[in-house]
Amino acid sequence: MMNMEEIYEFDLRGYIIYRNVLSLEEVERSRNILADVKGAKGDGKFSFVELDTYFIELMAHPRALSALQTILGNWLRFDHAFGIKMTKDIGIAENLHAGPLQNQRAFWYQWAPDHSMGMHNGLVKVIYALNDVSPGDGGFICVPGSHKGNVNYNPRPDSHLVVNPTLNSGDMLIFTEALVHGSRQWTAECTRVALIYSYAPGFLAWKSYDTIKPYLSLATNDTQRDLLRPPYVDNYDEHRAEQTNEWDKMRRTPTRVQSSK
Repeated sequence: MMNMEEIYEFDLRGYIIYRNVLSLEEVERSRNILADVKGAKGDGKFSFVELDTYFIELMAHPRALSALQTILGNWLRFDHAFGIKMTKDIGIAENLHAGPLQNQRAFWYQWAPDHSMGMHNGLVKVIYALNDVSPGDGGFICVPGSHKGNVNYNPRPDSHLVVNPTLNSGDMLIFTEALVHGSRQWTAECTRVALIYSYAPGFLAWKSYDTIKPYLSLATNDTQRDLLRPPYVDNYDEHRAEQTNEWDKMRRTPTRVQSSK
């Protein structure tokens, strides 16, 4: 779980960076798998989870899940993922978007009044950087603290309020979608490659479950299968699970967080 300093940092900024989560070998493995993939025009996005079972393992990375338990609570699920590949020669549509209660109110950041139950978030993203990023290189940008903003306003991508976080290859950045964030034109000589996983509270779905259901055939352990379950609140079904062939709704991901294979 996140320690108090990490919780304070996330509460203050709306994002947190964990250094060296992926080893050099894991970064190289990912880049090799994605070597021939091309990002879409305008935003550099591409699909990747189905390309190799390693990306299902990465979906359930223990370091990510341990932080997500604090950010989202014990009842969390994987929702969708996409990669980004950018070069300085390909223009993108620079933008800032999201913020508190945007997109059908799926983005939020809130604490219980007495703080006893910790933070509550809507959709949350985890970014794995597969190359170094220096301030001014472009790529991921955000407005720190905007996840708690009271004014419905998104500044320009070149505003002094916007930061372009420094990342090293193998770092992991986690942010709440209630944070105003976006992309800036990539300017570095190297190609930007990032993997982005989206997670949600167990009752929330951003994308149709049909889009991730096929990933179940790639799952190799219960942690992965738990993360790939459909959204629901709790076990209100009066029928027994074994009779209806449904998920065991009393299972909770944290009991198997330590499993990474």
